[in-house]
Amino acid sequence: MSSNVTNKIKETFQVDIVGDQQFDWGEQHWLQLDPGNAELQPTVSVATVYPGAEQLSHMHSGFTEIIIGLEGETTHWCNERKIKLDKGKVGYVREGSQHRIVNTSQQQSSFLSVVYSTIPKPLKEVISSWDIELSEVAKLINLDAIVEKFAQSVQMTVTLIDTAGNFLTDKENLPEICQCCMQGKSGDCILNTATVERPMEQRIFHCKFGVSAIQSPFIINGRVLGYLGCGYGRLSTNITQVEPISDKFAADSAQEAYFKLNFIHRNHLNSVAETLSLVSASLIQLMINSLKEKELSDYRINLSQEREKQALLHHSLSQARLKFLESQVNPHFLFNTLNTIAQQAEMDGASKLASLTYSLSNLLRLSLGKADSLVTIEEELSYIKDYLFIQQTRFPKKFTVTISIEPEILEIKIPFMTIMVLIENSILHGFKDVRREGKLVIRGYKEGPCGVIEVQDNGCGIPDNIVAAVRELPNHEYDPPSLKGIGIKNIFLRLKHYYGELFEFTISRSKTGGTLARIVLPL
Repeated sequence: MSSNVTNKIKETFQVDIVGDQQFDWGEQHWLQLDPGNAELQPTVSVATVYPGAEQLSHMHSGFTEIIIGLEGETTHWCNERKIKLDKGKVGYVREGSQHRIVNTSQQQSSFLSVVYSTIPKPLKEVISSWDIELSEVAKLINLDAIVEKFAQSVQMTVTLIDTAGNFLTDKENLPEICQCCMQGKSGDCILNTATVERPMEQRIFHCKFGVSAIQSPFIINGRVLGYLGCGYGRLSTNITQVEPISDKFAADSAQEAYFKLNFIHRNHLNSVAETLSLVSASLIQLMINSLKEKELSDYRINLSQEREKQALLHHSLSQARLKFLESQVNPHFLFNTLNTIAQQAEMDGASKLASLTYSLSNLLRLSLGKADSLVTIEEELSYIKDYLFIQQTRFPKKFTVTISIEPEILEIKIPFMTIMVLIENSILHGFKDVRREGKLVIRGYKEGPCGVIEVQDNGCGIPDNIVAAVRELPNHEYDPPSLKGIGIKNIFLRLKHYYGELFEFTISRSKTGGTLARIVLPL
């Protein structure tokens, strides 16, 4: 039946057949469309399905297939999608799906298969000034582990050898027939240390014992470093005779070992070949990058030491500036003076004035030296209360304050004056020109693995352009003029400095009026 099918294909399509495979369910013949541009054309074949035969479910890994009915009728299953393919009808099988074929009729059917690889094209060339030995680089990038992962992903045996024939992967993974061939040194592939032609480009190689494999060379600066091999299976279901491998491995034993090989479909082997080409090029680039990394390590160490010196110099300069400021305004003199005023006010019966002075003294004492530090929420609340006392004295009956902070939130650390700035914005901007009594609510509570801090008021509501500007703050180059003068961007930048990406900061306008500022931090 195969010769009849072959003659009919040649007569119909007027092209040569470059390969074929025989299966229990039928046969498949691959066409050579344009011998001069093999890399630019898809893989095209004619598949014939015998009457009442079925091709079992198989994975389409690395390629998409277009199918066109030629004669008879076949039923194709693409996962759960059913395709009835008769003459002239077109269907497709997507990459990554399970494909199954059934011919329930009493006559043979055939269809045209057009396969396109979904594997990205590999790098065309690699430029390097290094003389690289594959065995040395393999240790740098843990190459054997990478190769093992690749073997698992394509479900094929994979080998890696250098130009001297030394294995960089476990040769025990090879099938029995290959191991016996290597022991007898009778093979004609690159796994043998004998003088064998060393290919300079990737190829699908069929050895004299019927084993098919892909051989992909590692080439840098025109020099072959080694070979990545993949496959080591058989493309045919029936072979007449396998020649004896050695005196200890006769023809019958060789035949038996041959049929133990995994069966490989030609389309799968072609898609793996393209994948292997990409993997080889990527590994070459990885090798070069590893060597660059090794060469630059001393430079990085020196650069790191230089930056450390600069950081120490900058810190010393900052300390000198702080000492200069402290020498201009002695904080002890300031605190003593405020306490003297407060005591005198108490003696004169001006208790309100005394309380205000004490609150101001506490604010100055707590704030001095903490501008660039983290404080606990409990610590920040201590001077918030003094600040609120001063503001409520300044604006009597203007607003009321409710503070509700859960105990586990009090130990969270935040940049100094984070909550204070939000409260100040509510009082100075939110309650401005509002005749009703203002209500300021400060909440702190646990939400999953995070702590939430909220400052909410019932004031005039934050403008929409500021809400939009806060939303865009994660954009590093965004510098909205609408946020100048209200401290919002400063809060965001300081939170980002200490917490990186592990925080949320949002401001929204309530539907009923007022503003809600919300900060979420890890506990």
